[in-house]
Amino acid sequence: MRPIATHSAQHKATRNKPMRGNAALPMPAGRHLLPLLRDPAHARGMRLADWDQTLRLARHARLLGPLGHRLQADPPSWDQIPARVQGHLQAGINDAAYHAQLVRMELRDLEQALPSDLSVTLLKGAAYLLQDLPLARGRTPNDVDLLVRRADLETAEQALKRAGWRMAVQSAYDEHYYREWSHELPPLRYPGHPLEVDLHHSITPVTSRTRADDALLFADLRPIPNSRYQALGPLDQIIHAVIHLFQDSELNNELRGLLDLDGLLRQFLDSEQDWRILIDRARAHHASRLLWYALHYCRTWLGTPVPEPLELPAPPALTRVAFDWVFRRSGPPKLPDKRSTLAQRLARQAGQARYHYRRMPAGLLARHLLHKGWIKVTAKNR
Repeated sequence: MRPIATHSAQHKATRNKPMRGNAALPMPAGRHLLPLLRDPAHARGMRLADWDQTLRLARHARLLGPLGHRLQADPPSWDQIPARVQGHLQAGINDAAYHAQLVRMELRDLEQALPSDLSVTLLKGAAYLLQDLPLARGRTPNDVDLLVRRADLETAEQALKRAGWRMAVQSAYDEHYYREWSHELPPLRYPGHPLEVDLHHSITPVTSRTRADDALLFADLRPIPNSRYQALGPLDQIIHAVIHLFQDSELNNELRGLLDLDGLLRQFLDSEQDWRILIDRARAHHASRLLWYALHYCRTWLGTPVPEPLELPAPPALTRVAFDWVFRRSGPPKLPDKRSTLAQRLARQAGQARYHYRRMPAGLLARHLLHKGWIKVTAKNR
């Protein structure tokens, strides 16, 4: 499996491919933000008024840094951007660099706290950063995600607590939820540190409808050069991003997650054989339908070079239509000063309901929602 060298090289390779018209893209992000992410040359035809809306959308989606990096990598396009717009994009790049340094500092502290013989794997943003993947350029991680084997979970937790990390748990019920039904412990934070640490023992909740094969994950861990940490295998990094976006999120303002997927696919897949192996891997992790959604939206919204046809079963037609209605209205960023439409609010509610449905079986979900509802009612009456 040969990695693709850079995002810019891949963009050049796909630049001359016909785009599906902007009518197929969700608005307002489809007007300029998505075309810019597909091809930086789109910037050459933009006016200052176009940039005003685009910058607000990119900031809301936490994509100012990635967008700035992509545009700077194409000097003919960057040189035609107004100076005041360049300033906003450069600020996004600088902010991302600051957050990347925070992650590196947190990882150094964690390295000292965790036993040296403990196998620790980085997930998502921290893994992308330490692997120096192109998609990490300009990206601002929310937290630091660690993965250990279930048998090592208590060892890792106690080591972090001895070193000063503390759990932010609001109730005994919440702690029970994390420990019994989730794939991670409650978030940990060292006093004064800006980033939380999420300690995982899997990449999917133990009660979820899509349940990854942990044995496969741990059998294909890869060492990160010049680091004590490991990363998931390339295919499992893609599958994890797929599951995180299309099962473990509420589908609201998730363009950044889709851009992560675009970057991983461009980075790790090259030949037709690579794509066939990815499909087999998704099947082994019970994530074939989620992968179908990921490839569909990456190809349609971001121009990801996904070969056609793929031996990947599509969801039923009515399911596709319903999902598309929800994701087109909830997934892209919205202008923060514009009131959401009724359709957008309904789509967000549907995405939230789907999120809970996919994480828990019906009986457990009913119990969980009743408990949370009771807490809200009693809190209002205090």
